[in-house]
Amino acid sequence: MAWGLIAYGLVGLVLLVGGALIGLQAAGRVERLASAADAALVAAARSTRSAAESFANIDGSLASAQLSADRAATLADEASGTLAALADSMRLSIFGSQPLLPLATEFETSAEQAAELALTLESVGGSLDATRDDAAEIGVELESLASELEALRGADPPADGAPPLSLVVALLLGWLAVPAVGALLFGIALLRQVPPGPPA
Repeated sequence: MAWGLIAYGLVGLVLLVGGALIGLQAAGRVERLASAADAALVAAARSTRSAAESFANIDGSLASAQLSADRAATLADEASGTLAALADSMRLSIFGSQPLLPLATEFETSAEQAAELALTLESVGGSLDATRDDAAEIGVELESLASELEALRGADPPADGAPPLSLVVALLLGWLAVPAVGALLFGIALLRQVPPGPPA
């Protein structure tokens, strides 16, 4: 029984040494990976939220541009009407002649160009409005993604630092060492208590 306890203790100590070499190394590696993953989540969340804020600023700029384009389209349309009216007035007939008729042609051309410009500006305003909608959707999606990344980091133990796995492994090995060392010492004690055999 004494030799059995000694053998158990020795095997346990050998396994503990192997477990310490492998377990502590693996725990350290897990801690480093956890810290790296936490840093990556922090950086990703910050970058995503920054991108979402940028799209929010873009929306404001696009809104101003759309308003300017709409106003310019209105002004161009009004100018077209004014130029068309001037072209009609240039067709004035004086004693059967129309001395201002060449100017009428020029005013008509200008009126047509102003009308085309108004249509172009209206198209630009519509495109800016659609772009605003797209930018707003992307901004909302980025904001949601940033919140998900922050929630993921908050649900992960590394959020407040890497978990002390090395300490846990060390305590576990210490706990397992107790029976191995106890069995070894108890076996040695039993072996010493065995009375010597009768002299030959």
